[in-house]
Amino acid sequence: MSKKLIVKLIVLAVTGFFHNAEATTLTITLPNNTNTYTTSVGSFFDAGIYVDGLPDFAGFDFNIVYNSNNLSALTLTSGDIFGTDTETFANTISPGSIHFAQALSATSTAASGLNITAPTLLGTVHFEALNINASIPVDITNPIIYSFDGSSLSGNLQGAKVIVTAAPPAVPLPLPAFLFASGLLAAWGLKKKQGA
Repeated sequence: MSKKLIVKLIVLAVTGFFHNAEATTLTITLPNNTNTYTTSVGSFFDAGIYVDGLPDFAGFDFNIVYNSNNLSALTLTSGDIFGTDTETFANTISPGSIHFAQALSATSTAASGLNITAPTLLGTVHFEALNINASIPVDITNPIIYSFDGSSLSGNLQGAKVIVTAAPPAVPLPLPAFLFASGLLAAWGLKKKQGA
């Protein structure tokens, strides 16, 4: 093999690696646009699933996994990225796992997929924090992302981390509020007694 051919192959391999690494990004974004979020037991929060850097994007199929002892996924809401041409495939929520899959409908009149050049919402998961834990990963697994012609697109995944702390203690009503309420009740009772 000649030196020129080896150099060309190395350049093509490196170019292909960097191209693929930047081609697709699936990201889980928590409140305040972060991938680490601290909340307390009994609270609710949303996790957005975003896609970015996809030429000719036509469909996806992946799972989101999390610890069901510490978090409960309540709902999955689609971002309807393909609009009226959206076709959904058996999206399900089970303890510890969410399946999310959509594509351009086979009956779509589109001649190509979407060109995604900025973070675009695929869907939102509404979670409840159940138990204290210092680090709960929420990750994307088994991703299949494909273009309009059905070829696979590859790239990066970014999961998130949730920290669940103890629920804040109940704040007692201040004494003036209690005295005011009892004074109102007494005045109402006197007025009622005088009116009778």
